[in-house]
Amino acid sequence: MASSLPGKIACALDSQLLPHLTNQLSQGCIALSGTNGKSTTSGLLASIMRTSGYKIIHNRQGANLIAGITASVVESADLNGRVKADLGIFEVDEAALPLLTKQVVCKTVVVTNLFRDQLDRYGELDKTASLITAGIKANNSAAVLNADDANVCNLPCPGEKLYYGLKDIDTSLIEDNIIKEVSYCPQCGKEITYESNGHIDQKWHCTECSYSRPELDVFADNIELLPASSKFTLNYKNDKLDIELPLPGLFNIYNALAAAAAAITLAVDLQTIRKGLQIYQTLFGRSEKITIKGRKIVIQLIKNPAGASQAVKSFADSKCSFAIITINDNLADGRDISWLWDAQFEMLGNTQCKFVVSGQRAEDMVLRLKYAGVNPNRIYCQPVLSTALKEAISQTQDGETIWILPTYTALLELQKILKGYKVEHA
Repeated sequence: MASSLPGKIACALDSQLLPHLTNQLSQGCIALSGTNGKSTTSGLLASIMRTSGYKIIHNRQGANLIAGITASVVESADLNGRVKADLGIFEVDEAALPLLTKQVVCKTVVVTNLFRDQLDRYGELDKTASLITAGIKANNSAAVLNADDANVCNLPCPGEKLYYGLKDIDTSLIEDNIIKEVSYCPQCGKEITYESNGHIDQKWHCTECSYSRPELDVFADNIELLPASSKFTLNYKNDKLDIELPLPGLFNIYNALAAAAAAITLAVDLQTIRKGLQIYQTLFGRSEKITIKGRKIVIQLIKNPAGASQAVKSFADSKCSFAIITINDNLADGRDISWLWDAQFEMLGNTQCKFVVSGQRAEDMVLRLKYAGVNPNRIYCQPVLSTALKEAISQTQDGETIWILPTYTALLELQKILKGYKVEHA
């Protein structure tokens, strides 16, 4: 990516540049890693910390390997090598986390979740977990952990831990058939029980030993999911505040909780956290809302079964009349697209929505929708994304909403295509 190029050059010229610059940050660095939600969570945290008065460095464009992080730090420095910020907030690829923490002291590491993702690159989840664990142990970092994810809260972290999750949630908000990534207890090997039959759940425990979801330090309850936003009550110790989050979906409430918990480790008060969450402006492709020619467009990246299932649920609940799903299998997407068959596209089986399917693997996605129960007469295959967007606009009216669900490289392509349109941001 272009956002990584300055970092690649800088790393080649001076291998110690990144630690030299980040050591100048008076409030240190926070790293955010995990399978889904890194970009949104880091963006939410950045909004909170700016609201709190911090000057921050943030790899906002999502370039989350060492070169991209270096580029964001170099951009914040003047010609004399002085960094004009006091806190670094870095979204970090799971495999890059131990590489980063060898160079940069991260006071806190936030882990959002662990799902199967790009098996051709990461392997199985135990490998991903070991990479994240190595990154946390490198600096004895404090850890902000998703307690509702049995993979995450089992990470062996030597420092302080802060757990976040959901409490007293209406189980109808959780899809019954989200994939359970942890089936057996990592301590005794017996079966794990999920009381609401979902991976993301507020109650799980081992059927044999005492291993179970830990007590929550930061949690959300009173959850209300709306087509374009969500509401919940944020709880920490004896304090609670009602939050109106400008993002849809249960997964974004998790992202907001992770950001809030990270801000709490920096002693930010809940009122400031609420303001920072509520004024958040979406990142490109992460529940981003734009308008083109009077059409309201929601763009949500999909890249693995869990994230795609959550995006599909939000889309299905919105009762939208038109959608573009664009699937690529480039290296950055992951060559293996078998994850499409694990994502819960069956939630679209009874929809009256029309679909334009695009990308390098458009025909595979057409087949997946047919097996999900979508009426074939409502599916149109157009591999060229720019043409697919024109089709969607031509077949909708002013005020109607189009959802676009792209994989990673398709999202980058879409970003270029949109430069040819007059785009209004929500």
